[in-house]
Amino acid sequence: MQPIFSVCRPQAPLAEPTWLSSTLTTRAPFPSEHRAGSQLVRALRSPTTWRQGALVAMASLLLVLLTGCGTGRSGSAPQQLDLGAGYVDSKVSPVTAVRHPPIAVPAGSAASLLTEPAVIWRIGDAGQPQAYTTYQWVAPPVRLVTQRVVDRLSLQGPVLQQNAVGDVPQVWLNLQRFEQTFTADGSSSVGQLTLQAILVKGTKVIDQKLLDIKVPAPTQDALGGAQALREATEQAAEQVAQWLTVQLKR
Repeated sequence: MQPIFSVCRPQAPLAEPTWLSSTLTTRAPFPSEHRAGSQLVRALRSPTTWRQGALVAMASLLLVLLTGCGTGRSGSAPQQLDLGAGYVDSKVSPVTAVRHPPIAVPAGSAASLLTEPAVIWRIGDAGQPQAYTTYQWVAPPVRLVTQRVVDRLSLQGPVLQQNAVGDVPQVWLNLQRFEQTFTADGSSSVGQLTLQAILVKGTKVIDQKLLDIKVPAPTQDALGGAQALREATEQAAEQVAQWLTVQLKR
C-alpha cells in the first residue's frame, strides 16, 4: 500500500516504519593533533585503518542522505486539498425547483480530529487514525462539509450561517467521520463520510438524519482519497437537501 510503506515519498503518511535500527559502532582511529608526521603517514598506510575509515565514510554518507530526505519532507509546505469549485447545473437534482423558507445552518460540530486540516487515513474501521505528512485540507473538514451543505441548500432558498431565533428552522450538522479507509492488504480504499443532520425549530427537534457514505478511491494515495471524499460530500449535501425538503413541507 503506497501511503504506508513508501519512504520519502509525497504520499507517505505521518507514521512510517522504522527500518534503520542498528547503531554504528566502528570508527577510524584518528591520530592525535600532537603526533609526529611520520606516525600519521604510518597510520594512513595501515590496511586496517583504511578499511575502518571507508566504513565510517560510507556510514556517514548514508546518514547524510537519510537526514536530507527527512528534512526535505518536513521542511516543504504540505500540498493543500479542497472539495472542488462547487455546484454546476448538470449536477443539481430536480428537487432544487422546490423552494423552502429561510433556514439557518450554524457552524457545524465535529470529532476533534476533524477540527484540524489534517488529511486522515486508517487501515480498517478499527485501525488507528493517521495523517498524511505532505497533504492537508485548505480548512478543517467540518468547515468544508458545512459550507458545501450551505451551498447546496442555498439553491432552494435563503440560508443564514448563524444561530436563528423564533420560528426560523435550523439545521445542526455534526461531522463524525471524514477519512480514507484502506483494506488490510492495501489493495483498495474508500472515502468515508459520516454526518448527522438535526432539524430544530425553536426548542423542538423536528427530525434527524444520519448519513454514512462510502465512495471507492480511484487511487490508493492521498489524492485518490480526496477525490472519493469530494464525491461523498456531494452525495451527503444532496441527501440533506432532499431530506430537508420533505421535512419543511410538513
